Amino acid sequence: MVINFFHHFWPSLVRHDGFLKEFITPIIKVFRKSAGATSEALQTFFTLPEYEAWSRTQNNMGIYRVKYYKGLGTSTSKEAKEYFSSIGQHKIEFDYIDHNDDEAIDMAFNKKKAD
Repeated sequence: MVINFFHHFWPSLVRHDGFLKEFITPIIKVFRKSAGATSEALQTFFTLPEYEAWSRTQNNMGIYRVKYYKGLGTSTSKEAKEYFSSIGQHKIEFDYIDHNDDEAIDMAFNKKKAD
């Protein structure tokens, strides 16, 4: 929504390479079931396709505990501190290329184009 706000009121800022940034957090973490509840994640995934590809390579998914995340609100304070301490791994910078980017932003946020 912040992207749409800037795109609507200050489109020249959106067109400035690197102005828009996204802070990404894991969507799925996989832990070994035998390890304690506070164990470190065995695998961390930022997209569902990435997790699905990995899970297809596993012979016994029963040995894993899978935790789904909905953003920072689902993360523990310890996990949030880890994310911010390695912010370079969790930051995506957007670069404006051409008018197609304007159309993509409009399509993503325009209620009239929800279909």
